[in-house]
Amino acid sequence: MPTLFKYESGIKFLSKPENLTLIADPTTTKAASNCDVAIITHSHTDHSIAFPNEGIKVYSTELASKLYESLTARKPKNTHFVDFNKKMNINDIEVKFIPAGHLLGAAQVILYFDDLTFCYTGDISTDKMLTVPKAEIPDDEIDILIIESTYGKADLMFDSRERINISILKWITDSLQSKKIPVINIGHLGGAQELIAFLNEMLSIDIYCDGRTSQINKIYKQEGIKLNWNSFDILNDTELKAENSVILLPRALKKPPEFLKSRKIARSIVTGQASRFAFSSFEQAFPFSMHANCNELLNHVKAINPKKVYTLYGFDSEFASVVRQKLKLFARPIKLSKEKPTLEEFL
Repeated sequence: MPTLFKYESGIKFLSKPENLTLIADPTTTKAASNCDVAIITHSHTDHSIAFPNEGIKVYSTELASKLYESLTARKPKNTHFVDFNKKMNINDIEVKFIPAGHLLGAAQVILYFDDLTFCYTGDISTDKMLTVPKAEIPDDEIDILIIESTYGKADLMFDSRERINISILKWITDSLQSKKIPVINIGHLGGAQELIAFLNEMLSIDIYCDGRTSQINKIYKQEGIKLNWNSFDILNDTELKAENSVILLPRALKKPPEFLKSRKIARSIVTGQASRFAFSSFEQAFPFSMHANCNELLNHVKAINPKKVYTLYGFDSEFASVVRQKLKLFARPIKLSKEKPTLEEFL
């Protein structure tokens, strides 16, 4: 039978008469449980829900598994580790993982079926950063590319990561000169490590993180990423040098820790969503992301040059339209909207 694929709370593939199924990045436990095999591209929780599911074989990189455990405090089960750039057989399907950038251990997945070769990117970054390499281009001819489109809208404004980092650096130094402690809300995994690596290079300052971010930092450090920081879970108020300190908080945490209540602070947030939203409760919002922006995604598609492109998540319709217009390739969202299509999408 020909290979079938669809979005069903994850990318589901079916190609065998026995109805054995493989799913990539399931987003619900039910979707994972209804399949024989799950592939996980990276450890962010919107992609890695299958890790603790013992009723299904899970394939990922070892680093993705370790980072998931540090991020969630949940143990992966029935997990099989895959090395980068080595083909392996999963239920009679050849599969290869290649680096995706984005996070340590994050993978794009090449699936070799008899009739079609797929590349599913998961989340990617195509810019070489301090903590991760850029996403690789598959050296195979790809029939079907399924690509994330989190920031796949052409008019979302992203400055270069270098310029955004310099803006963050200036805000930090201005805050310290004003006798305020810079407090930055940022993601536990990915963004925090990239910012710490940058600040370590540029300034001699004390950086404090919560315990969960610190556990993730330790894994990055074990992998050879130079990071220097302190954990504020065990911080004494007397240990904090206000004139020379930066505090990193989890992105969703609204209230500062107790030890900062008597201090003057300046607050900012670092997230790619600052390209879309104002975040008015913060003094500054910096649109730094470990995801590729629209131009980077487009260049990735161009370099792969697949026969067909399916977009997923974020601005999937908008990015499919950009691919059609700029690259003249077949492109459409794999997860069809419940809303009526625009005329251009319909045509």
